Amino acid sequence: MIIVFFILILLLPKEMEVTRVEGLVYEAEHLFTVVLYKENIYEFIHYFKEEKGFGTTLGGVPLTKHMMGFLKRSLKIVIPAFLLSLVIGIMLGVMLFYIRNKKSGRFFTFISWILNSIPDFFLFISIQFLLTLAMKHGFPNFNLYSSDDWYSFIIPSISLMVFPLFHMIKMTAATMEIEVGEEYVRTALAKGMTRRRVLAHIFGNAWSTVINQSHIILLYILSSLPIIEKLANYNGVGYQLLESIFNNEVINAVVFFLPLLILLYVIVLFAQLARGLFLPKDVSGL
Repeated sequence: MIIVFFILILLLPKEMEVTRVEGLVYEAEHLFTVVLYKENIYEFIHYFKEEKGFGTTLGGVPLTKHMMGFLKRSLKIVIPAFLLSLVIGIMLGVMLFYIRNKKSGRFFTFISWILNSIPDFFLFISIQFLLTLAMKHGFPNFNLYSSDDWYSFIIPSISLMVFPLFHMIKMTAATMEIEVGEEYVRTALAKGMTRRRVLAHIFGNAWSTVINQSHIILLYILSSLPIIEKLANYNGVGYQLLESIFNNEVINAVVFFLPLLILLYVIVLFAQLARGLFLPKDVSGL
């Protein structure tokens, strides 16, 4: 359904009619008619029938193969941002839950709230600006706007990681907070079990809910990927997706959109499988 709606949006008529009013005054009008829309849909379907797929580039390279090169480049940003957000977010979330009633815990919560309110593209621009100033004052020079250097993925990956990281921290701490009210926690503490062992049990029971947030983390990353790649001049699949949309290249846009959607689907699938494995079994029927 997402793919169909995406294609239908791309196929909306974008032709612009420019008319001269007088002198150097012109009027531009976007015409939309059902007939034009049907023609675009028909041409799209006809193209797939003729090409028997997505077709090839002007150089004769299959579009899917052409896309894979950009996808590999984008995965250098997406995979580190996703794994670090997930792992570090869970670890810091457990720590925040442990110190939640202390001054340090309340301060960390406040800092998390502040950083969680900053858009990732603003953070990225700020990092670029600060590094530019630092390089003017003697900091080693390096390329900030490229996808060809080995280090080009680092700053975009960090920028994409911040919001999902603090979301994961908040969700981990909140999920464990819910578990505190369960009967088994009071029973374990009453029997003399140490706080750390109880904490391990709480996290074990909250694990399935926490891991279920993985697709939300990836969704945050993928939704911000095109604009971050554009700002960094990082020529990955997100950058190419934006360029295809701006240039009204419908086939190319679909080709560059599909891998992002498939990646999200795979993570949702793994999250559901993990949830099924780790979720405590229902024993109400016993």
